[in-house]
Amino acid sequence: MTIIESFTPLRLTMELLAPAGTLSAFEAALDEGADAVYIGAPGLNARALARDFSFNEIAAMTGHAHAKGKKLYVAMNSLMKEDEVRLALETLLRLARIGPDALIIQDLGILYLVRRFFPELKVHASTLMTVNNSIAANYLKGLGFERIVLARELSLEEIRTIRHRSDVALEIFIHGAMCFSYSGLCRFSSLHGGKSSLRGQCVQPCRRRYEWLPSGKRLIGGQSGKGGGYQFSMNDLSGIDYLAEAREAGVVSLKIEGRLKSVAYVRNTVRAYRLALQALDAAPEQRAGMLEEAHRHLDAAMGRKRSSGFFIAGSEDKLIIPKLSGSTGEVIGKVIRLEETKGPRAVRAVSLQVTLQSAIKLGDRLRLYEERTGDRKSFTLRSLEIKGRKVDQASAGQTVTIWPADIEPGSLRQPFHGILFRVDVSGRSERKDSALMRSAAHLQLPPPDPATLEKLLSALAMGSGNKSDAGRRVSGRRQSGQGNLGRERTVSPEWWLKVQSLEALAQRYPFTVAKVLLDLNKRNVQHFLQSRQGNKSRQPLLVWALPPILGEEQLPWYRDAVQQLRLHGAEHFQVSHIGQIAMFAGAGPEKNLALYGDFTCNVLNSAALRMYATSGLSGVQFSLETDKVTLAAALAHFPRSAGSPEGKGMKVGLYVYGRPPLFSARLDAPHFQGQRTFVSPRGERFYLDRRAETLYAFSHTTFSLLQHANELKHMGIDYLVVDVSHGQPKKECGEVTTLLSGRGELPFVFSGNYAGTLS
Repeated sequence: MTIIESFTPLRLTMELLAPAGTLSAFEAALDEGADAVYIGAPGLNARALARDFSFNEIAAMTGHAHAKGKKLYVAMNSLMKEDEVRLALETLLRLARIGPDALIIQDLGILYLVRRFFPELKVHASTLMTVNNSIAANYLKGLGFERIVLARELSLEEIRTIRHRSDVALEIFIHGAMCFSYSGLCRFSSLHGGKSSLRGQCVQPCRRRYEWLPSGKRLIGGQSGKGGGYQFSMNDLSGIDYLAEAREAGVVSLKIEGRLKSVAYVRNTVRAYRLALQALDAAPEQRAGMLEEAHRHLDAAMGRKRSSGFFIAGSEDKLIIPKLSGSTGEVIGKVIRLEETKGPRAVRAVSLQVTLQSAIKLGDRLRLYEERTGDRKSFTLRSLEIKGRKVDQASAGQTVTIWPADIEPGSLRQPFHGILFRVDVSGRSERKDSALMRSAAHLQLPPPDPATLEKLLSALAMGSGNKSDAGRRVSGRRQSGQGNLGRERTVSPEWWLKVQSLEALAQRYPFTVAKVLLDLNKRNVQHFLQSRQGNKSRQPLLVWALPPILGEEQLPWYRDAVQQLRLHGAEHFQVSHIGQIAMFAGAGPEKNLALYGDFTCNVLNSAALRMYATSGLSGVQFSLETDKVTLAAALAHFPRSAGSPEGKGMKVGLYVYGRPPLFSARLDAPHFQGQRTFVSPRGERFYLDRRAETLYAFSHTTFSLLQHANELKHMGIDYLVVDVSHGQPKKECGEVTTLLSGRGELPFVFSGNYAGTLS
């Protein structure tokens, strides 16, 4: 290799990938220098847009991009419910005809459909797949992914290491909003709101205000905790100062977040990053000025306060500023008084007294943010006064009275604590007409051939019509109040018990424990190996559970632990990510190895079940976000027999009791130290727990489906997981017994979306 060739990675041309939620945003992105644009597939993307693109528009955008030598990617990255399989097949039939450059997906059920029926479509792994190490990246490449969008929680050094140890193209988010939890592992919005972040419906619980509750204290009446703030509201990511390092790390694509953002946001942000990329190879004396200009464009985009994210290790203390709400836009001022009086037209109206931090003028679009509740109300500034005198504009430092005509009296509670923002609404429809829009309006793509669609559905053992036969049966039985859903079954499911330590097995549970789930960590492995050497008595059947997050630096220990356990007779393991299957290559004879999947595998449909079965798993837990209609229909369509080439006898389990993590995060911020319990504005209590390298947030209220155990039996669930690892075993055992028997004083529990409908 020549000296010049050895420096080739440093001269890598990185793709600038921009978001678009409208045709105008798409055009703006290309106009400002994006190399590629990503958009959402109708009804199956992880952003709840006001209006999805039509397939005619997607076809027009694809042709427009290709004519300019650019690329178009389609995000089909929502988790797919069972009754959406038909929609997914229709979408794939249309996209196969249109020919976008790749699909961005997270659901392995969609990957299964693509691999089986549409192999010509290229696929990229969404950041929702939580890829943060090289074994997962390499494994997903083996499944057919051509590019991996890495987790946002990685440093540039970790990205460099993953690139060095893997042979797949890597894409990273370089700018935009950040979630507190790892993408793909947040269940807060779903389990405590019915809106799944994995399906584009997140209600952003991490942006709310919470208060810390001192240890051992309980809220009484209207009391509140101490130290209130936006404890989990992350600043925006901005990697504009680290493009050279990203290029040196081997990144092939720089992704800007923001499919929900306006045209002006897309225009300013893409312009800024194109300028910064040009600065990389500009003359040294020009670079500083180009970067300054790029930062001015980012300021004009009106995002949240910016940070370097996790790119630079040691700068994590700048990721959250608890006193800031995390609302997007420019802070105009703090509301010092809210009154309900007679307004300019002698009708009762809301008035706000605001001390300005920035100048404002009539016509500005503003957002009022209530600091305690997180409520947001937007309005256009139409009336502005200074000391009773009407004015058209006001300057920073002045105290003004604002009459927000769009806010109803009585809708804001006193005492009011609010911040006023100027927001960017300069156009989700900036252009009214263009060649692209005219082209999209005149395109008329034919619908998929009904016979072809029915053939694909038949191959998946699904009935015809808008919903599967199983789905219709389930819906009908739910409406009529019948308890037995899906496939009738009389064989009782196995009971699995998840424990913190084996001492919990001393309790007498109201069922026979078939398998014991035990976290694979240093303490448990050491105790197991010592007991095997000193005590030859019969051990319980253990399933060693790997954590959902394995950092690159942790891989050597886990590989060694798996090998040691295999040498000492361990045969059953549970993976939390499909990429962890690679941990077991060469770790002992596969003949006696049984791998199971945790609920973090995010299985919500029968196609995903087929994918995991063909990957060699002996069992997998269905998503605990599911509603019962989705669960029953998926079970009815999944081939269960051991002789099935797709089912292969794989068992399907369900987590039915415990405290599942709501947040799973890398950041253990300075203001978290010494804190444990936090309280929402509605009085809900949650707590933080630190395990290994991950910070978890749990509800103080227990999740339970035990009251539906008989119904789950008739659906065909093979094993039920009871998790007593988060409390005192004796107390947990008593609660489980009470819930199963239905006798005595039943504890207060929540059941997520099971009895309702997952959005």
